[in-house]
Amino acid sequence: MFQITNQPYQPYFDMAPVPMILLNDFGEIVHRNAECDLLFNIHPSRPVFNDYVAEDVWTALNAYFSELPSSIPNEPFSFDITLHQTKMRYRFKANVATTFPSPSYVVVLSPLSQNTVEPKRRALEQGKAFLEQLPVSMAMLDEYGIFVGANRAFCELLGYDEASLVDRMEADVTFAPDANSETPLRNNLKCHIDKQYSVDKRYIHKDGHQIWVRVFVSLTTDSECDSATDNVRYVIAVIDIHEEKQLQNVIATSERRFRAIAENISSVVWMSGADPQRVLYANKCYRSVWEESVDKLYSGARSFLDKVHPADREIAESIRFNTSGDSWSINYRLLFDDGRVKHLRDSGHCVFDSNGELIYRVGTSTDITAEISQRDNMVVMAKKLKELVDYDSLTGLKSRHAIMTDIQESFQRFKQTNDPSVLVYIDADGFKGINDTLGHDVGDKVLCAIAKHLTSHIRDTDVAGRIGGDEFIVLLRHTSQEDVVQILERLCSEIHDISLPGDMKVSLSLGAYDLSDEVITAEQWLNDADKTMYHNKRARKRARKSQLKTQ
Repeated sequence: MFQITNQPYQPYFDMAPVPMILLNDFGEIVHRNAECDLLFNIHPSRPVFNDYVAEDVWTALNAYFSELPSSIPNEPFSFDITLHQTKMRYRFKANVATTFPSPSYVVVLSPLSQNTVEPKRRALEQGKAFLEQLPVSMAMLDEYGIFVGANRAFCELLGYDEASLVDRMEADVTFAPDANSETPLRNNLKCHIDKQYSVDKRYIHKDGHQIWVRVFVSLTTDSECDSATDNVRYVIAVIDIHEEKQLQNVIATSERRFRAIAENISSVVWMSGADPQRVLYANKCYRSVWEESVDKLYSGARSFLDKVHPADREIAESIRFNTSGDSWSINYRLLFDDGRVKHLRDSGHCVFDSNGELIYRVGTSTDITAEISQRDNMVVMAKKLKELVDYDSLTGLKSRHAIMTDIQESFQRFKQTNDPSVLVYIDADGFKGINDTLGHDVGDKVLCAIAKHLTSHIRDTDVAGRIGGDEFIVLLRHTSQEDVVQILERLCSEIHDISLPGDMKVSLSLGAYDLSDEVITAEQWLNDADKTMYHNKRARKRARKSQLKTQ
């Protein structure tokens, strides 16, 4: 064991009439005087002073000298203790003995008289009774930060009973980084610089989880105590703000996520308050879409309208600044000084609180110029494709597919309303000889001339189509067999605008067939018209042959 040697004050230490102890930086007893041996026996295998007292003296001593301001380095540490062996109360006073190579502390123990103990005990009991009556979480600490009392609400908040808290350092149940921050605040209370302070910090619940609290700390004194250094008490009132802190963290996290998303998307994202004239946020995409600084939008919420196309400005303004709406989605255009046009899709919604009060409005503005351009191109392409499908590329008449659709529709209409229609099947006489003799170019001209002839001799309600080769169809809508005679006569008339050599001519063979209940399908209707046409074609041939024989 370490012994004091070659020290001029060792005789005074050993012969002092009061118990004195020297502690090292581990709280171990490295030297004691005779009075200390009379007070209690120090066992060589148990040199730690804390083992002989009921209180955690060493933690309080360490905390005191680590937090003591440099302006008062010689103020001793004072603590009231109870000895395990005698159950007597003693005043434990300590000061720094040496600091090199490591700190050591000299301790003096002096008994506490009954006159000193009882007033303090009565004061503590009165204070504890007062704290117990309060509904808020409250506790009382001594000048070293040790619990001397706590009400039921405080104990329930931390999960301890009062007996487990009393004589325990508040720092033991405080998240370490938060506890250190209070040292200068409590020093200001002791020096009467402040009367009270409040701080948000985290307590450690008995089961290990953290609890956010708001602590209000005040300084009080015991007027019945004689010593000015022993009457300091801290009264703390605690408000549980754990849910508030969690909500703040959720909001902060949500805001960070919102900004991270908003700043990395290709749409303008904006947010305004309940008053739509107050813009709270707009992401950096605003500059690239509107081609101006977002500061202009912050200065005036209506400034975005300056570049909205005049024809769209009214609808854009009414939707964006309508405070009674819930959500919206509109398209409008931006018009720039150089004539360029951008198409935008503006969407958003209003956010209300639980009372139905509008909190804020959030929206997006997306540049859909490329989408509109692509859509227009698709419309043009679809139109061209439809023309290729619905119209014969040579004659301009409806294609076989399209004319069959019209025939099917007329057939269905007849079944529902008995609306009469007539189908005329047409074949070009002598076309094969023209095509074989004069070539396909001349043949194509003949087909175009036939198509022109047909369209010029039918009504607007009628439709003509090419079935294939030199075969054509004319659908006479809303027409009975009796009304079709004049139309057929026009169709059988001479075809003009065909320049053919010699005696080569083109005539048409027609077969008309009207709808009746005997027609079961649209295909049958077409076949019956085709058969009628061939019947008429053969009859004409026989008539010409008979005429030639008679001549």
